[in-house]
Amino acid sequence: MTRYILTTPREADVLIGRMFASNNTCLVSVREEKAFKENGWLKLGHIDLDGGSHSPDHKVAAVRRGGFEWRLPAFDQVRTNLTALLGDKSSDPKLRRALDAIAAISVRTGLQHPKFDPHALETMPFRRSTTVVADTCAAVQGGLDFVARHLHPAARVKVPAIVQMEIVNFADRFLSGRRASRIRPADLLIDHLMSQGGQRVLLRLELHADTEIERTFLLGDPLRSAFQADTDLDVRDLNLNVSIRAYADRLILEATRQHQALSNLGHLVQLLTSDQGLARMALAEGIMPLFFNSVVASDLFGKRLTGTTLDPFSGSLRETPMTSLLWELATAFGSAKLEREDEAHVLVVSAIGEGLSWSPYHSQADLLWCDLDSVPEWPERAKKQPAAPMARSVREGADSHIQESTARTGTVALQRFSVGQLLGLVDALDNDQVLSEDSVLEHVGLRNRDSVGDYRRFLQTAGLIKVDRDKWAATDYGRQLAVALRNENILQIRDLFLRSPSFSLFAQQLRDLSIGQPWSPGNFRRVEANYRILGEVCGLGALITGEGFCSTLSTPDIEEFAPIALARFKELDQGDGLVATGAWLELLIRKDGIHPEVARNRLNDASAMGLLRRSTEGSTTEVRFDNHVIHVLRIQSGRPIVAKVHLYRGDYLIPGKSSTSLRIEGRAR
Repeated sequence: MTRYILTTPREADVLIGRMFASNNTCLVSVREEKAFKENGWLKLGHIDLDGGSHSPDHKVAAVRRGGFEWRLPAFDQVRTNLTALLGDKSSDPKLRRALDAIAAISVRTGLQHPKFDPHALETMPFRRSTTVVADTCAAVQGGLDFVARHLHPAARVKVPAIVQMEIVNFADRFLSGRRASRIRPADLLIDHLMSQGGQRVLLRLELHADTEIERTFLLGDPLRSAFQADTDLDVRDLNLNVSIRAYADRLILEATRQHQALSNLGHLVQLLTSDQGLARMALAEGIMPLFFNSVVASDLFGKRLTGTTLDPFSGSLRETPMTSLLWELATAFGSAKLEREDEAHVLVVSAIGEGLSWSPYHSQADLLWCDLDSVPEWPERAKKQPAAPMARSVREGADSHIQESTARTGTVALQRFSVGQLLGLVDALDNDQVLSEDSVLEHVGLRNRDSVGDYRRFLQTAGLIKVDRDKWAATDYGRQLAVALRNENILQIRDLFLRSPSFSLFAQQLRDLSIGQPWSPGNFRRVEANYRILGEVCGLGALITGEGFCSTLSTPDIEEFAPIALARFKELDQGDGLVATGAWLELLIRKDGIHPEVARNRLNDASAMGLLRRSTEGSTTEVRFDNHVIHVLRIQSGRPIVAKVHLYRGDYLIPGKSSTSLRIEGRAR
């Protein structure tokens, strides 16, 4: 019996890690339930996970950080298997189109790059603001993803409305073919790959990326007779009832010309396409095409692709989570499967199927259906002890390290440091293994060797580094901290930092506060900002501007959080059904001791589970409250950074949305 559960990519990371718990290799397969015979599966090779060790943390970190290699079968093998699944009557051109559409998945996920024209490559990355208008081929074949991933923000992306209409037409044709009494397997598969893959590109960039897709309005239709029969006797001889095949391309080109006409002098407008005819038409109209050749089946099958790739312009590492690949495969085909070679354990991810529903919030939260029946548990030897409650963890860690330090020195020394530079230094020590003191100075941005002493003392007293003359090396605890930072595992980060006596003393002072009581810096006054920011990053406390720094040691589960969130919303509601996002977050700090990061995650999870219904309105940022900020951990280009978050800006609770007013409603009875 299958047990499908709506799952976020973050939750799926753990499920995928469990699939590799005792074996670092799994088979990956896909299925189109209507097109493939007898619900067969198309095998797309093996995925090898490089977890570093068998511990759950390392497995999950490898899944999230692209620590995998995808070994694809040979082209002839895939072609033979696909022919058998579709039926012998499948024509060779249609089979080739289907295989090429599969190859585009690797480009959309970033495992491969489009093959750009040399003249187009010469201008990359853009040095000045450029408008890129994408056509339908660019959306489906990965060119639009490449621009958003590597050329943003200099590239301002525009998607003409006709592109969306063409993709919707693909989807309509796919659904019609799916419901037909006589199914054409090859056509159905091609329409599924093109329509769902194209829709996911636009949804992903709109809802889940930091790019903003601006769609142009649909231009007037002076050539509507090209699509509608005209019986006027006076114009019958003009033959205007014959369809013009390049009409959609003409509309895309007109949208590009409109942007070119409205742009400032010198502003570059380029048309992103892999269509040779449209590229030639653009050149004839005085528009520079950003032309690329699409990746085809022969470029994919028989190759090995890795989840960790080099940025083509900066040379830095770019990590593609394995979840992104599985989510893309499941959306394009309908279902994707990870399977152990012994077939004893299976994880199935589905986007469409009999009995599986869809709602708009599924796309907003990037939810897909996962079958958990055959997913293994972590082996007993690999299971880590369950995490202690926050207050208990803080108390035990603080007490032990403070007692050890005071017994040795009679007092606890306090250090001054930049939290962002401290996290970057931990990451650099893990990457380079050993750093000279000159390299450390360069990483933390200091010129005076005496100034780096606080960093050394803080890390040494926490047991995170060992120093031999002028060489710094990370200990096992330091390497664990680096992995936890990249994995955004706040609980483990906090526990490892609590090994520092000074941070343990700070945490103990927060533990002794009642909920909503401001912290008094006392001996920490000279280094108050340093420890407060680190405390915010570790979830120990948060600053309420004008009131003080309060402890946030409460971490309710999702079901406990839902009634608290609703009660605080009703307390702030003045009758119009809307409250300021920052006011709601600060009230949770003040009255419940809940950190904004915890509140943000719990609100998203409660909404996904149907315990609450949330929505936002308004688009004007509350500038007068822009000084209400907290500091949180974020990952940028694979490296941990400290980000400043404005609580009264709506995009904190719901990324990509500028709405500043929040509405929370309880679950309908």
